[in-house]
Amino acid sequence: MLDVHQLQVLAEVARTGSYTAAAASLGYSQPAVSYQMRRLQQSVGVPLVVRVGRGLQLTETGHTLVRHADAIFSVLRAADQEVSSVVARGGGLVRMVAFQSSCVTIVPEVLARLRRSAPHVHITLTQAEPVEARHLIRTGEADLGLLCNWENEDLPEGEAAMLRVPLMTDRRCVLMRDDHPMAGRTTIDLSELAHHDWVMETIRDRFLAACTNLGFQPRITATADDLLVIQSLVAAGLGVSMMNELALYAHVVPPLVHRPLRDWPLRHTYALLWPDMAGVPAVATVLREVRRTARTMREDFTRVAPP
Repeated sequence: MLDVHQLQVLAEVARTGSYTAAAASLGYSQPAVSYQMRRLQQSVGVPLVVRVGRGLQLTETGHTLVRHADAIFSVLRAADQEVSSVVARGGGLVRMVAFQSSCVTIVPEVLARLRRSAPHVHITLTQAEPVEARHLIRTGEADLGLLCNWENEDLPEGEAAMLRVPLMTDRRCVLMRDDHPMAGRTTIDLSELAHHDWVMETIRDRFLAACTNLGFQPRITATADDLLVIQSLVAAGLGVSMMNELALYAHVVPPLVHRPLRDWPLRHTYALLWPDMAGVPAVATVLREVRRTARTMREDFTRVAPP
């Protein structure tokens, strides 16, 4: 029978890359970590880690066991959450993580709905991009996440064992002033903007790769990661930008308009959680309101499209 404490030590060794770092993180002595790892490897019957240079590397069996350990920890967290919810007569705390544009659209509406329908459920929110959000969910630091990825991307690493709940898709749009020569278009091709100035976010690898494939180097006049700052700079005439429809759902600064990019992949927004967490009443309640909110916004995107 595998020991949960030993699995926790293995998971921390895998995360930190050494017995010393794992010991510091767990509050153990280094000999104690070494002892727990020896006991675990004896129980399994094969090595779980090998030394590579000054660090440690998991064997294939070690990787497999860590994946199962994550699932085991998820079950334990779900049990803890459910017991807490029962004690609180249906209430509970749900730790949520979400990417920026969902934080200004989906999440506020979900909170408003919960205040009316389930005031006993409480949420703490962390804003994080998908890579960090995925890590927080996998390690149990968040119970439920709102993430996104592009339709032409593979399933992100680490999500195969988790529950993905599709919510909506939205388009990538060009954001410009309403007096821009292309403001009357239905859609715009990126190649038509080769000679424009741009206001862009820090993470823009996909944008730069697309520009390179079209044979031009974009002139980036400003870099900002706040949605309102980007809109304000575009409104001031510093350049055009790109945003997804979800980011533009909450508010568009006058005199801006947005037009969908032609032949650009759709973005998928989805909820991510460990399967056992979906059975926790408080988490299930939040997920239900997330799905309802996303459905309403999805219908709005279909009904109100740019001219």
